Amino acid sequence: MARARLAEGQSVLVHEPDPPTTDPLAAVRARVEERFPADLERVRDYLRMPSISATGQGIREVAHASAGWIEDAGGAARVLETGGHPLVLGEFTGPAGSPRLLRYGMYDVQPVEPDEWSSPPFAAEVRDLPGVGPAVVARGSANSKGCLAGLFVAVDILNELGLMPATIALLIEGEEELGSIHLAESVRAHRDELAAEAAFDLDLTEDLDGRAALILGCKGLLSLELRAAAGEWGGPAVDLHSSEQAWIASPAWALVHALATLTDADERIAVEGFHDAVLPPSEDDEVLLKLLAERFDLQAHLREARAARYRLRGSDEDLLRALMFQPTMNIDGIESGYTGPGGKTIMPSEARAVLDVRLVPDMDPAETAQTVGRHLAANGFGHVECRMLETYPWARSSSAHNPAARAIEASYERLGKTALPYPMAPWCAPYFVFDRILGLPWASGGVGHASGAHGPDEYATVEGLKEHIVGVAAFLLAYARGAP
Repeated sequence: MARARLAEGQSVLVHEPDPPTTDPLAAVRARVEERFPADLERVRDYLRMPSISATGQGIREVAHASAGWIEDAGGAARVLETGGHPLVLGEFTGPAGSPRLLRYGMYDVQPVEPDEWSSPPFAAEVRDLPGVGPAVVARGSANSKGCLAGLFVAVDILNELGLMPATIALLIEGEEELGSIHLAESVRAHRDELAAEAAFDLDLTEDLDGRAALILGCKGLLSLELRAAAGEWGGPAVDLHSSEQAWIASPAWALVHALATLTDADERIAVEGFHDAVLPPSEDDEVLLKLLAERFDLQAHLREARAARYRLRGSDEDLLRALMFQPTMNIDGIESGYTGPGGKTIMPSEARAVLDVRLVPDMDPAETAQTVGRHLAANGFGHVECRMLETYPWARSSSAHNPAARAIEASYERLGKTALPYPMAPWCAPYFVFDRILGLPWASGGVGHASGAHGPDEYATVEGLKEHIVGVAAFLLAYARGAP
């Protein structure tokens, strides 16, 4: 295999095969096969439990169920109160002298619109999906209760076989989909319990062609609410007959025009000063980006996204560079007035939109929100309120050669998987607690295929869930033996 280099003498994502030896992973795989029918049903039962952080539905029940999984797998767990949804702290204890790792996880899920699903979102039905195969269709199957359950099963099997190679501290929250509101303060309060030599997270990141992600950074999140309502500028204090629009200003139009100033017609962000803090990719980033472009199938991703084309033009590297290293501004939803059957001709008294901004180095969430507010005021929309909702910052791993990253690479090679190295993931996760608070090297990845996170018909393949269990064990075994 050709070697990609960050510096003289350093190789990226390349390992020589291990010498022949007694193979504990083969024992794990055999036991996974034996147990999997029963383990799959337990995973499905877990997915049948709603845990919607936005509404609170099922949150406490699933927090305690998650703690129960840990205890059943031979660990210790406790459910802690926060200022919001409970936090689950736990530990799986490995042999004396074994490495100690920290694993982040989340038990909460996104809200659902049942009418948009082809099967009930919490039924966890196993369906044969075209082009995919048998899959568990359920909210949380991909993001991220499916992989969390896979961790618990993997550790249970390792303990059962007497092969548990490491101690794992567990940090499992119920507010990730709300922006991890209380996570940072909880991590600071329990720093001693979360001490480790490295941190990791494992999801079902594999594409349909068997390529799995290696994540070394991720964007931050800033959610904004823009709201136009009656005031000194005009607009009605209550919904008004639409004929009055002849001489009274419409909050709905005010919001629409304000939103239109944020980007140009090609959806390029047009906010003055918005990009001032954005840092370009480093030389090491560019090396990984080139390797990713060689392995990433952009057309396959379009098919998975159910989109006809990309908004941007350019080479594969150009598109992937924008995906990872450019901030985004997305409209999540707009609401105002009446859109039901019949004719209700009114001028709404209020209009609001929720936006999410994906932050890249070196953007600060609060400063970015202020920049958007100043832009609205400078363009004549000071009457449109801009309010910051949930947020957390971007995160960067220490290097592509940290021990967690090397162990993920080694596990992929052991499983015959091709790594897709992301110096920055386009999505957000609160990994900033690893590097900014705990000062830990970290990496994320994981085998097994899943898709549809946040949308209808979210799924994880049955084979992917099985492979994920094996992949967790492969990672832990690779870390304990010291990945090359």
